[in-house]
Amino acid sequence: MAVVMSVLLAPVFVVVSSAADADEQGTLFTRIGVIALFALAAAAALAAVQARQLAQPLERLARSAGRVGDGDFTAPSKASGIDEIDDIARSLRLSANRVDRMLDAERSFTADATHQLRTGLTGIAIRLELLERHSDPDVVSDASAVLEQTHELNATLDELLAVARRGSTGERSQVDLVEVVDDHIEDWRARFEQQRRHVAVNTAMTVPVNATRGLVGQIVNVLAQNALRHGSGAVVITVEGTSIVIDDDGTGVADELVPTLFERPRDHHAPHGRGLALARRLAESDGGRLELTRRRPAQFRLSYVAASVD
Repeated sequence: MAVVMSVLLAPVFVVVSSAADADEQGTLFTRIGVIALFALAAAAALAAVQARQLAQPLERLARSAGRVGDGDFTAPSKASGIDEIDDIARSLRLSANRVDRMLDAERSFTADATHQLRTGLTGIAIRLELLERHSDPDVVSDASAVLEQTHELNATLDELLAVARRGSTGERSQVDLVEVVDDHIEDWRARFEQQRRHVAVNTAMTVPVNATRGLVGQIVNVLAQNALRHGSGAVVITVEGTSIVIDDDGTGVADELVPTLFERPRDHHAPHGRGLALARRLAESDGGRLELTRRRPAQFRLSYVAASVD
């Protein structure tokens, strides 16, 4: 672009014979003017194309950074061809993956520890209930007091587990499902197009839902990846009411896989099978519900509770 501009800005000398009449001179200058206008238009078009090529990667990077701030650590990335921007995107992706793994490990540990503690407290509570039937009034009084404390401890564990499931990814708020789907699916279109597949988004009458935007985005990413990897044909995403429905034209889910579709794989080193389990855990922890509503072709529905209007 710099070379073009330098040529355009260079002085142009036109030598016209004195013998040429006025009409020929006018025609000559008109042609020169048209050529100059075309050159300026070409330079402007080239500048616009280059500016757009630079703006698109920056816009994708800004969206990815915004999702990390909202608690979505699984946003896909696409190489821009610009080393500096790709380096920033790679660093952001690595940092988001580390935070996601840390949060998942903390939530899993808290859930497992809470389950073990609750199991032990249940056994203690049963023994205390038996002691409440003792003939000695002092034993009954002490057993009742300890049993009450046990119930309070159980309630505390429930609160801690709820906090662990919510994680530190943000507070629930009014979320527009259409905006979330449009924002995330835009990054998946190129991947589907590489496999000569199409993604269509249909919207109907919707209402805001009570959810965490980042968690909704993670679930949409998981469902899109699942449709890309295991489905085939066109993928249709319908946003209606308080739900997101994803359909594809694949062969569907085998009958033997349905009972364990949303369960974690028993093999901790298994490379696949964790996505849908994670998506359902995220949905339930955020007050939503993820379910398989049709086996063949596969259809998944993500539903939330409508946000209350003040």
